[in-house]
Amino acid sequence: MKRKLLLICSGAILAATAQQALAVTSSGTIGATLTLTNGCLINGSPTQNGINFGTLDFGTHPATFSTLTTQLTGANGGNTFTIQCTTTSYTVAITGNTNTAAPGTIIGTPGTPARYLINTANTGQGVAYSLYSDSGYNNVIANNTAIPVASTAGGVDSYTLYGRITGGGNSVTVVPGTYTDTINVSVTY
Repeated sequence: MKRKLLLICSGAILAATAQQALAVTSSGTIGATLTLTNGCLINGSPTQNGINFGTLDFGTHPATFSTLTTQLTGANGGNTFTIQCTTTSYTVAITGNTNTAAPGTIIGTPGTPARYLINTANTGQGVAYSLYSDSGYNNVIANNTAIPVASTAGGVDSYTLYGRITGGGNSVTVVPGTYTDTINVSVTY
């Protein structure tokens, strides 16, 4: 019996030792990655779409005007919009505007490229205007051409633009009303 007990005890110890000897630990790794691309802060915001660059408001004037001018009113106040990018290789450009086709009746002298403010109540009436990068109205802004930086301070570039309508009404036949257009701006980096 002692022998049987010894064999049973030895068998239990061997079985316990065998279970411990059969335990295996596997190990490995997990790769963690992050890819960052260039980015820009436009008017201090990292937003990439639906950006408010500001307003080009010619104001309220009698329909008998001759020449009208204006400067951008930036979305954050002032006369500029600002850009700060992780790269210096970026461009800001006007890519077009909504109203490029001449309406039935045009007031003003059409420029190149064609831009029209269209009467919201009578879409057959339009006022031709042009965009410029300088206050002297010497440098017309063409579509898809880089707009020059107006100023730089603390690594932040400021841009502005100017609008001008020439060859205005000087006539009582100009249709009074609100005239609008949408100017498309892109920042490519």
